[in-house]
Amino acid sequence: MSESTPPPLPPVPAKNRGILITLIVLNFLQVASLPPWLLMAGLSVMAFDAPGSQNMWQPWAFVLAIWSYPLWLIAADVAAWMFYAFRKRIIALVITIIFSLPAIALVGLMVAGWVSGWFL
Repeated sequence: MSESTPPPLPPVPAKNRGILITLIVLNFLQVASLPPWLLMAGLSVMAFDAPGSQNMWQPWAFVLAIWSYPLWLIAADVAAWMFYAFRKRIIALVITIIFSLPAIALVGLMVAGWVSGWFL
């Protein structure tokens, strides 16, 4: 009994290649937003500097929101790539764009600072 290799996967059509490239670029952008997030995660505990702030819910919600950022990125990327694999490419693209907005805003602020001379 001889084992046969599975047939090769068909090439990605040209109209879907743009979506694939966009997903990959936005995923790299999300990964690039993690070092600045690490700095913000470390500084977010300063929400508890005010007296009595440990007993308030707002600082806890703020810190939880900041610290959960990578978990949201992982969940969104897994969901987006699953939708892409099941040929729901537009849904995958929308999910990736929505969860890339903080990273896009970060890049925009960095470019604006560079243009205005802040980061010289």
